Amino acid sequence: MKSLPKNSGFKMPESYLDNFSAKLNNTIAQEQSAIPKKEGFTVPDNYFDSIHQNIQTKLNQKTEPKVIKLSSFKKRLYATSSIAAVVAILIAAVVFNNSSTPISFQDIAASDIESYFDENDIDFPTYDLAQIISIDDINVSDVTESEINEDEIMNYLESNNGIDIQGIYLDEDEK
Repeated sequence: MKSLPKNSGFKMPESYLDNFSAKLNNTIAQEQSAIPKKEGFTVPDNYFDSIHQNIQTKLNQKTEPKVIKLSSFKKRLYATSSIAAVVAILIAAVVFNNSSTPISFQDIAASDIESYFDENDIDFPTYDLAQIISIDDINVSDVTESEINEDEIMNYLESNNGIDIQGIYLDEDEK
């Protein structure tokens, strides 16, 4: 409190509060004549008697709301973007098409063709494959995944066919 200044800058006239209540009553009495005795709003006769029926009839009426169809922004966007994409593709085809020779089947690498058949599950009958691939181009290693050695072939022939391989070798050596 000691830090607050004694002079706040506001002054009140002397004897202001002496007759304050009398002045306030006089002001209220003068302003009451300005306040209207009747309110400006009136309610029609029997309004509240029929209000329930009026509300029920309005709720039971099924009126279709007025629908204003807006133009679709998405349709315009899709149409505009598709036209722009077609124009861009045509321009790119004209600008970047420098090759004068057409691409043929021989230009495709054999590894590309092989990977296509490996990745896409295409079932060719063996008859069709035999027509496409010549016999001169086929090696045993193309058909099998591992190399077959001569000893394994001899063992197979002896065990499954009952052929005496040793006898065949001996006959060839005598000739």
